[in-house]
Amino acid sequence: MSHPTPIRGLGPDSRLTDAARRLLTGRLTDVRLAREGLDAEFGMDAVHDVRVATRRLRAALHLFRDLGELAPLEKDVKHLQDALGEVRDLHVQGDWLSQSASKARGARGTGYTALGTQVTAPLGQKERRLKTALKRWDERTVPAIEDAAEHLEGPGRYGGKRVRKLLRRRLRSLHALMKDYAHAPDAQTAHEMRKTVKKLRYEAELFRPARGREMKTLQKELEPLQEVLGELHDADVRLDLLEHLATKARGARRTAARELLERVREERETQATHTARELERWHSERVTHGLKQLLA
Repeated sequence: MSHPTPIRGLGPDSRLTDAARRLLTGRLTDVRLAREGLDAEFGMDAVHDVRVATRRLRAALHLFRDLGELAPLEKDVKHLQDALGEVRDLHVQGDWLSQSASKARGARGTGYTALGTQVTAPLGQKERRLKTALKRWDERTVPAIEDAAEHLEGPGRYGGKRVRKLLRRRLRSLHALMKDYAHAPDAQTAHEMRKTVKKLRYEAELFRPARGREMKTLQKELEPLQEVLGELHDADVRLDLLEHLATKARGARRTAARELLERVREERETQATHTARELERWHSERVTHGLKQLLA
């Protein structure tokens, strides 16, 4: 995962409003810098970089929402994030099918290529929607966030109890999802767990200047969990896509979808095993309990 621009000069005793203002401004700058990469074309890496930057900005808006008029702005940022996500998802699936085609020969490779063409056919429409979202971002959302950041109010210190309380709450949500997944390891629960892990990592980044040791430990524990959940999610998305195409596609494309479907089912089983092992490590080593104690 890429790193945000460091914010210098903050410490545990910094005023919460000052820290929030600087962090919001920094995260907004990261989005704007990444967004410059979309001026020429909507490349796969450029779209991904902006999407990650918007997630970090949303995390800051959510955490500091009690200090000002930030909640509506989080929705505005999500509007851009969703448009980026629609383009990014097609990029990922198209790239995967292209790689599959490059490794195949003859009619099989032709079928994979045709399948990729069908999957990425809506890309032009999604890119037009993204252009509209970027125009709204430039003209409305950026000025609104800049203005809101200048008018934050509220008591508290950057490294105070509020920080630990917020992170413990997120840890409790993650622990509850882990228990749900242990009883019923379905794709939706795994997806919710993955989103919660990502949010917790972004929140830990925000408070790294205030509580460096604790946040470093938290991020270190979350990283392998996020990785296995991400790979499981990728397999689940491909399963949904291929199950649909195996029924609706025609000719060589349907044959290709059915062949790939069997492969992805096997990959999904492997990723589910890796996920189960990582969750068992959290359980056996009492990782969640240790992190809660660390944040007490």
